[in-house]
Amino acid sequence: MDNISMKALDKFFKESSLFSEDRLREKNKLPVLDDEKKEIKKNSICCKRCNNNKYIELRRLQIRRCDEEATIVYYCSNLLKFKMQKKNFKSSEQLVKSINSSNKSSTSRMDYYNRILSSSCSTDMIFQRMISTINFKEVVPLPKNNSMFRFVIKCFNNTNNVILGPLKISSGITLTDLPSLSIPMSHYHLNKNNFVQDNFIHRISENETEPMKKFIERLRFIDSHMQMLISDYIRHIDESSPIYYMLKKNNVKFNQNWIFTGIINKGNNNTEYINIRYFKDSFKGKKKIGTNVYCGDDYLDEMADLLSRDTFCYINGNIYPLIKVNYIIINERIVNNIPMVNFTCKAYFVDINFIPNSIRCSTKRL
Repeated sequence: MDNISMKALDKFFKESSLFSEDRLREKNKLPVLDDEKKEIKKNSICCKRCNNNKYIELRRLQIRRCDEEATIVYYCSNLLKFKMQKKNFKSSEQLVKSINSSNKSSTSRMDYYNRILSSSCSTDMIFQRMISTINFKEVVPLPKNNSMFRFVIKCFNNTNNVILGPLKISSGITLTDLPSLSIPMSHYHLNKNNFVQDNFIHRISENETEPMKKFIERLRFIDSHMQMLISDYIRHIDESSPIYYMLKKNNVKFNQNWIFTGIINKGNNNTEYINIRYFKDSFKGKKKIGTNVYCGDDYLDEMADLLSRDTFCYINGNIYPLIKVNYIIINERIVNNIPMVNFTCKAYFVDINFIPNSIRCSTKRL
């Protein structure tokens, strides 16, 4: 094909009916200068639309090719960006409201933690009142396994979860308090049989800080109270209960043929461990897992992504153990060749909140 000259190509764009609508549309975009605009100095370079002579940018109309006098048009950058900004425009009142709101919630997670802790365990009296109102709201089958059940735990007349976290003496918590209120915790994402694990564990030592000793004491109190509630439930069970036939089949009585696995468990050599879980399945489409993961007030999206996968990883770090006790899982087990029913009290992180510079991760099995 012969090369087409620029002149011939320009003539094609100017005269072809294919571009008549485009030419008319572009022409209408350029308003006629009024009398005031004609007063401007001839040598001034101004915006063709708003007459501004600042932040000028050069734009070439698409329907012309080489007639530069007709195709080069000057616009100010503010005007060029106006259409994009118009959709996000906020009034002054909206801006003021937004600024005041953000100013009040600059440490949103700490505000949230203090709010829920103040109504559950900020003092011994409030903690005891929470414990005294704990009850089993309902007994339901597990969503993915109808052979297992769970007690749904609530307190304060079924309006709240059981909440617990370490606190400084008679005061709330701030970001600077979290390191002294945290504990080292470890997570092995797959067990030896390559099943995904949803728990972080902490080995209890004799070197815990005073706030942590108080926290552990209260965990033991919750475990003890849950055992008492289970025993009382078994004592008064009737055929309307979803777990009636499970207990009957295993000859479970209020004081026999059942075992309890608490938030604090014993391992080898009577070593005790705190066991806290996270929700692996996301409740919201935008989140990787069902439990938020933070480092202070910053969301750790990559850590959440790692915990959402089905591949091995090891995670260790100092975590502020703010928990909510949601469920007691009920399932059948064989212990020393004796059929029993196991009740497992499950505590979940409100957030997994890591202390900065404490996280260590690996994809190698230790």
